[in-house]
Amino acid sequence: MLNHHADVETLFLSKMKSLKNLIYRFNYPLCNVLSGVESYKLSGIDAISFLDRISTNKIENKLNNNSSKTILTNNKGSIIDILNYKVLDEKNILFTIESNNSKTIEYLKSLIILEDVEIVKNRILSKVSIYSKDKLSDNLNFSSYDFFYQEVLESLYVYEIYVEKKLHESMLSEFQIIDENKKQLIDIHNNKFEFDPKLEKINPLETGLYDYVSFNKGCYVGQEVIARLHNYQKVSRSITKFYSNHKLSINTIFKTKNNISGKIISIVKEDKSYIGLCLVKKKDIDSVSENYILI
Repeated sequence: MLNHHADVETLFLSKMKSLKNLIYRFNYPLCNVLSGVESYKLSGIDAISFLDRISTNKIENKLNNNSSKTILTNNKGSIIDILNYKVLDEKNILFTIESNNSKTIEYLKSLIILEDVEIVKNRILSKVSIYSKDKLSDNLNFSSYDFFYQEVLESLYVYEIYVEKKLHESMLSEFQIIDENKKQLIDIHNNKFEFDPKLEKINPLETGLYDYVSFNKGCYVGQEVIARLHNYQKVSRSITKFYSNHKLSINTIFKTKNNISGKIISIVKEDKSYIGLCLVKKKDIDSVSENYILI
């Protein structure tokens, strides 16, 4: 058994090294385009206070026309969806939802109580994701588009731009376009995932989304649970990579031979196997590498 575990661990490390080498060999900057993304407008004199009341980040009219992100959580602190938003003025907020799931809009509407606010469809946009080893020039003027969000990962600058199709076609001429498979490989390598509506019972802190959560604002749905997890350091799971020779799907719970369990939050097929991200209990992280291949 010990020899088997050693072989498994060596094989896993070899697979992760191959992934890292593949990512570094890409010809950056790279670009992926997802079309058919619904955008919405939140309008009314209570637009800002309403979004602030129901989501994890502090919403205020001081973004200077830039975009940000916030999270919808349920009363148990689990993620319902992730919003990209831009405050246009005191009465209007543009937003998209990461899952592009219409059920999230129905949930948002159900939270309107006495507020003077309405949610209406805006335009169909394309989501443009750009990965670059170097910071891109400000002359590209990304902030002029509907939404623009930037983050710096371990080795890459990542830009998310939401824009109408007729505009993004001219913008893409200087980037190499990659398919969804390559985009997911880059994201997985950087422990980054996009929220899928099939995901259940995951909270923002265990998935590393601290930048989307304010710990200094007032109450919102799920705030007490998230604050308790943060203040008492009770976050029990964290993201880690896995690979398997078996086909798996998002939200699947799996167990290894040593009874260590994980929950899949992202997965992509690479060659003849599957690579992805899962949530594993922190106490098992040091020993789980022996069990990454699911048999």
